[in-house]
Amino acid sequence: MRASDLLGREVLDRDGIRLGVVTDLRCVLDGPLRGGLCAPRVEALLVSRHRTGSLLGYDRNEQQGPWLLRVLVRLLHRRLTVVPWTVVETSQAGPLARPLALRVAAADLPAAEGRHTPG
Repeated sequence: MRASDLLGREVLDRDGIRLGVVTDLRCVLDGPLRGGLCAPRVEALLVSRHRTGSLLGYDRNEQQGPWLLRVLVRLLHRRLTVVPWTVVETSQAGPLARPLALRVAAADLPAAEGRHTPG
């Protein structure tokens, strides 16, 4: 699976309620060895109600850059939801145009860290 198979896809919870679209991925380098490095593995999806724009790393507090751009991106995606990969129905995670379904209701998602709050 490629990142492009996930980015921009709509996400629905178990009850069919729209959470938003995948705007970014959180990956960890603990997959199988490829050459001298571990392959990245998707740990979570970052889902925003807004399709416009991308996070470009400005969702992280330590990100440096033009303050106006950082403020605008954070404002646009202020209700970002972090969806653990473990709750994604992976049988629907292929390169199809249909929405990604979750195995849980939106209310059952774990609390997001920092300023990212579900809903």
